[in-house]
Amino acid sequence: MGSKGRGAALAQKVSMSDEVALVHCRLDGPDESANQRFVPLAEFDLWRNLMELRHHRTVTVEEISAWVPERALWWNSGFSAEDLLPVLRLRFDRRTPDGLVVPIERFFAAETYPQAQEALLRHFEGIDTITRVVAMPGYFVPRALRQEMGAQLVPA
Repeated sequence: MGSKGRGAALAQKVSMSDEVALVHCRLDGPDESANQRFVPLAEFDLWRNLMELRHHRTVTVEEISAWVPERALWWNSGFSAEDLLPVLRLRFDRRTPDGLVVPIERFFAAETYPQAQEALLRHFEGIDTITRVVAMPGYFVPRALRQEMGAQLVPA
């Protein structure tokens, strides 16, 4: 198989699973809704260390489960909208002063998304160029619902 065939096979594997393992957690502070966070499980330990050691914020884990994109399937699954937590997946590229393109992905509670997106993008003002900002609606599916749906559990 040539390099083109391997790339196509890899792209097909990556797109097969839309779920992202997420940690639903909270940072200590006065504004509860603004302190809610959804962090990819793969990055969580690094992120937690940054918050606790550098920013002196306490992180409390609420639950580990998965984010899924919004689809009619989820609304026809027998669960109500109140059972799922609306979370937007924000993807964008940042171009560094050296011309490197760095893809970035973050997750935000839908209720605080406008303020959270604005605060996040402010971190990059003046040093990097932000391109291709895409927000995708989806849901953080609590573990109990995933079990009911017969989905494979995200390891804790």
